[in-house]
Order: sequence, then structure tokens, then C-alpha cells
Amino acid sequence: MRRIAVSSYVAPLSIFGALVVLVCISTRKPHQASTIRMGLRTSFIATNPSLLTTTVRGRVLAPRAIAEPPQDLTEWFGPGQKFGPQNPAHPAEKPYSNLELKKNKVEFDKKDSGQLTEPIRSELFNDEIKITPSAVNILKHHGSYQQQNRDLRSNRQEMEQSYQFMLRLKVPCGVTTPEVYRVLDDLATEYGQNDLKATTRMAWQLHGVKKGTLKHVVKTIREAGSNTLGGCGDINRNVMTSPATFETPAYQEMRKYASILAEVMAPQSDAFSNIFLDGEKQATIQYWNRYINGVDITELANFDNGRGIMTGHNEEPLYGKTYLPRKFKIAVTVEGDNSLDLYINDLGLVVIMEEDGKTLKGFNVMVGGGMGRTHKKETTFARAADHLGFVTPDKVVELCKAIIATQRDHGNREVRANARMKYLVHTLGIDKFRNLVEEYFGEKIEPMVPMKPWKFSDWLGWHDQENGKWFKGFWVSSGRIRDQGGVNVKTALRTLVDEINCDVVLTPSQNIIVSNISPEQKDRVDEILASNGIVTDEKTLTPLHEGAIACAALPLCGLAITEAERVLPQYIDRIHGLMDKMGLGDVDMIFRMTGCPNGCGRPYMAELGLVGSGPDTYQIWLGGTRELDGVGYTYLDMVKSKDLEATLEPVFALYKMRRKVNEGFGNFCKRVGKVQIANFAQKYVPGSYKDIVDGKNVMVGQGKNKSIKVDADLHARMKALAKKNKMTMQQFTTKILMEGTFGMEP
Repeated sequence: MRRIAVSSYVAPLSIFGALVVLVCISTRKPHQASTIRMGLRTSFIATNPSLLTTTVRGRVLAPRAIAEPPQDLTEWFGPGQKFGPQNPAHPAEKPYSNLELKKNKVEFDKKDSGQLTEPIRSELFNDEIKITPSAVNILKHHGSYQQQNRDLRSNRQEMEQSYQFMLRLKVPCGVTTPEVYRVLDDLATEYGQNDLKATTRMAWQLHGVKKGTLKHVVKTIREAGSNTLGGCGDINRNVMTSPATFETPAYQEMRKYASILAEVMAPQSDAFSNIFLDGEKQATIQYWNRYINGVDITELANFDNGRGIMTGHNEEPLYGKTYLPRKFKIAVTVEGDNSLDLYINDLGLVVIMEEDGKTLKGFNVMVGGGMGRTHKKETTFARAADHLGFVTPDKVVELCKAIIATQRDHGNREVRANARMKYLVHTLGIDKFRNLVEEYFGEKIEPMVPMKPWKFSDWLGWHDQENGKWFKGFWVSSGRIRDQGGVNVKTALRTLVDEINCDVVLTPSQNIIVSNISPEQKDRVDEILASNGIVTDEKTLTPLHEGAIACAALPLCGLAITEAERVLPQYIDRIHGLMDKMGLGDVDMIFRMTGCPNGCGRPYMAELGLVGSGPDTYQIWLGGTRELDGVGYTYLDMVKSKDLEATLEPVFALYKMRRKVNEGFGNFCKRVGKVQIANFAQKYVPGSYKDIVDGKNVMVGQGKNKSIKVDADLHARMKALAKKNKMTMQQFTTKILMEGTFGMEP
């Protein structure tokens, strides 16, 4: 019999109640007994951790005293559901119980929605031009956000009439067929604002749809073979991959498993079809199924290993009644290709091939990445993913489901700002998180296998697909597909799709790839692009263009504090202009900016990031690397736009003076650190970068042969330190004068 300790001096349970507990635990199966114990102690442990009793092996069994019996879970669990946030399949110690949900309205909205049905069904077809906040929370799961034009704030009446809806599509691998693209282009023209937006997660957004046409637009997209379900909401979002359309075995496996996960993790509720498709099941197959090659998705999605991955819910067996605590992001790539910011995802997979390059060996797995944070709230932060381990192909889907189930049961639902899985991984630590996932998975996770070094590329220019076809990548400012200022991206893409019948691929840096181009069509592709004002030779772009990202920000994003997308081209020109003036014009640098700290533009991973912190005011982030494998740091908090060049000049000057051979700007800032950069900037004389020659030979002051008298002992110390650090006395003296320190790096 399994034992539960009940302390005699504080136990409020009756003898009868305690006996019931003992009988239940002794007669249930092991995983059911764990569930009962967790249900007894969850809410009490959070505030009374000292009342825990452990076995000789150190495993927590139960609290010594139970303040109150478990609450009735009927309200939070659907038909047949056994496991979920209020009754996890496996216990874990954490500083919240997921029973105190009063401050998280979204959890109540999901609970009361009838699996994502209400109040959308009641509100979508009335005469109002907008929907209520509860409907907004549920509509996101179907791929739509309600928005207003904030440029109209000065006119209250016009602002009130500006309600509109943004649709975000599900686009696994970022690939769009020509048939689907034609439909999207037509819908944007007729029902939107005559443009499309390529997002930082390789998905399409269609802005400006009015409520009265929303159903028609969504239904038309689905009938074309695409979908909006899962574009937003507290479920798995769009699954990213490298945008490169190589037809090598590794890249084929990447697209295959990304598409499998997109289908397995999709919500199973009938709400979408009931609301937008009049209850009909669409016969049109979603086009990404072409990568799956006959895999039985239903079997993979519904397989139950008996360890609590599946909730038991009749309609949503994986997600349960209230889905996930927050959005969940997955990315898949091949080793060495980090064009997609793998480490910012909740779950990242890296394709590992056998030595023959043809056979899939398995996947390295990363967990716990995420960008969102809040200014002046230290409990929120950007985080790069941790390395979890390695898994073979036959078990990868089940491991991913186990990770989802772990977040479903244990993610923080009490504080929505801390609901992403990165906070759960951070709270538990990667080792305890791995152990918890293994409880659901049912076996040990193997150690990571060695990988090739990471490299960033957004695949601009021409590339051989290695199947007789080619793909071409070209730069698009902030992913906005429109005709404006002589750059007619919308016209160019439609012409390419109609004439060449090519696929359109969205890249993680919001650029565009057209793929499956025959060799004889390459010149015509360049001709169409050039005739519409689009740069066809990527070498003519500045080094800042390729990786530049900006979120949509104003005027439609309700969270934006300041501008991002609309000013990105100006900021690229300003920053590159400064770098060019300082002799750094050929330096590759990943630059990103966002209008608020939520981080949709992934600024925290960039070598230089600007994060909106006030009107025309930004935080400056440094120290992200070219390899995109770690989060940078805040350099300054409130920098006015007008002061940007003056603020960055000393940073670039220090980089020019002290960089190592082939050292990137971000790697340099990471190595040197915030303190040294700030100290240097404080003493920096504007314009003195002109005296820095080739990164090493530095002249201080005006004129030649300037000298400083020091005593003999100090001179000897300086000479020894200069020699130790392989610097001339002139270089070493300059370092001391400009940084105010003898602290020399190894």
C-alpha cells in the first residue's frame, strides 16, 4: 500500500476522509495515484512548502496537512477529461497551483467558449462593426485579430468607425502554392487594404477585412486549400523551417516533419467549420500535406501512451478544455542553417542525418525560447532555448506531444505574462524540466548529438535547388507586399505567379523567395522584378538589409508604443550611413526593431536591436550574435530617435578599434560587455573615430609626437601589460585613456 503522511497536530481531515484517500491511492494505477496526490496538494503546497513529506528517496508524496479537499474540476474539465492544469498527469513543484485564476480572464473565456465556439458564433453575424473582448480572445484561435486605425485617434468618430480584422494564415514551412497566392492577392484587393504582410514567422497576414465579410474571406481561404485556424491563440502556431527550398534529403525531412507537427498539433474542435464553413467538412486538402507522404496523421495525433499526454477530453484529446496557457511556437531546421532563429521557439528541432547524408538519424531538441517581455517588469524576459536532447524519427512526434502536455499541465495560468513555456523551463531548470517531460514521454531522453556550427542566411539571390530547378530570394521592406513609391512588389509577385507558376516562400526575415524556377526562366524572373523597381542583385543592398526586421507596429497594432515598420528603411539608411562614414560600411550586421517590448521582430537576438519604449524613443539592445544563438542585453533604455547616431558612434568606434579578425559586431559586444562599452562611451570625444586606423593604430589628440610623462615604475608596468596583451605602448596607452581602466582581457 502507498502511504500518505497526515500530521496529527494540524490535520483538518476527518479519519474517514483520510481512509478514503488511502484506499484510493492503494487501489489506483501508479499514474492515477500520482494524479490523486497532486490533486490533494496542489493549492496547499504553493503557500505552505514546509508541510511536505518525502520518502527516503526524496520524492514528494503529499502534504502533511490538507487545508481543504480538492475542488470540483467539472467546471474546468470537459467530457472524459482526466488531466489538465488543475490536475496534472504528473506532479511538479512550482510556485503556483493553477487554481487561482481570477486575474487571468482569458482562461475563463476559453473555459466558457464551448471549445472555441462562443461568443464568436453569437457576435460575428450581428449588426455591430466590432466584437466584445471575450470574443476577441476566442477569435484569435481561428486566426484573426480585431484592430483599429490608431492614426485616427484625434478624430473620435472616425476612430470608432475604423474597426477591422487582420487574418493570419497557417503557412507551414512558409510555402504558398501559386493557386493559394492568387486567391490571397484577390482577397487583399477586394476585401482588405490592397496589400499582404509577410510575418516574422513565415505566415501571411491580410489586413483591413471588415466584420461583415470576415466569414466569406476565411471560407474562401479554406476552400483554396489553406487555413487560418491556428494562426493565433493559445495553441500551436505556424511551424517554421528554413526557407531554403533545397531538394536534398535533409531539407526534405525538415519540411516533412514540420508539416506533420502542424497537423498533429492542430485543434480538433468543430468550432471553425461550424462558424466559418456552415458545418461542412472541407474536401480540399491543405497543400502542405504534399510533404507528408501518406503519414497517418489521425493515428499520430490520437495515439495515447497511457502516461497522461492525452487528457481524455472527447473533442480535444491533446489540449483539453482550456487549451494551452499561452501561444506555442515550433521550428524545424537542418544542422548549420539558423536562418529561422531556432532558439526563440518554445520547441526547436534540428534534423540530423547519418553519415551517408541520405538517411535520417533523428533530431536534436531545444526547448524554452521566447521573446516577449514587459518594460520595467523583471519577472518577464527574453530567453534563448535550452538543449533538451536527441530523439529518433519514430519517437519525435510523441516527444513533441509530451512537451506540449508538460506545458499544458504545468505552464503558469495564473499570471498570463508568465504563461509561456520559457518561464516553466526557467522555473524548473532544464534538468528538472527534462525529467518531467520524461514522465509523460515514458522513457529517458538521449543526450544531444554534435552539430555543425550555426550560420545565418536569408537566402537572397539565386540558388540551385539540386533538382534541376532554382529559387530566387529578394528583399522586401518589412514583408509588406504592396505597390508604393515605384516599388511594385504586389504587381511583381502576381506577375511571377501567373506567368512562371512558381511557389512563393516567406522567409523568417520577411523577405520573399520564388521557387521551382527552371534555368531558362531565371532571366525572365529578374526582368519582372527589375521592371517593378525591385532590387535583383543582392550585392547592391547594404549589409544591414538582409537580416533587417520590423514588426507592423503603428497604426494597426494595439500594443505598439512607437513606430517600427514604417520607419525601418530610414533607420537602415541612418545606421548604415554612420557605419559607412566610420569606415565600417562593409560590416554585416543583423538589425531589428519593434514598436513595443513584446518582441515580434525578435530584436533581442539581433546584433543591434531597437525596442520601442516611448514616442520616438527606443531601448538599444546589443550582444546578440550573427549565429542567432543567444539573447543580447539592454545597453540603454530611453534613446530619442534624434540621438541615435550620437549614441551609436562611440559603440561603433570601440568596435572598430578593438575587434578581432573577422569578429562580428554582435559577437564583439557580447565579448566586451555592457560596462566596458558604457565606460568608453562616457569618455568618448565625438568625431575621434577619425583617428582610428585599421582597428589597431590609434592616435590620440591633434598633431603628432604627443607625449605623456609617467614615473618609471608605472611605465614599466604599462610596458609589461602591453607586451602581455600583444599591443604597442601607443595602443595600450590609448586604451587606458579612452576606457579609464587597466583591466585587460586575456
